[in-house]
Amino acid sequence: MSHRNYREQSRDVQWGTTNDGAGLSIEQINCGSLLRIADASEKMAQRYTELIDKASRLEKANNSLYAQNRQQERSMSALKGQITKLKRKLVQP
Repeated sequence: MSHRNYREQSRDVQWGTTNDGAGLSIEQINCGSLLRIADASEKMAQRYTELIDKASRLEKANNSLYAQNRQQERSMSALKGQITKLKRKLVQP
């Protein structure tokens, strides 16, 4: 007898019955509603995971741009200091 994983089987198999003309029992209705709830929960979890991934990527990009901005500010400050130093050299004979 082979092993059947309930989780995988519930995703892959379209469960139902072939009661020609007969109504479904309350247990069958409950089973169907639980399967629909499971599907909806998986969809919500997928969207949540995508949002977490996007937030992580944006945070990394923000940190990278912040570091680049700080480096550019330091570079500009150093260049302004060089300009001031050269201006002083020009003024003094």
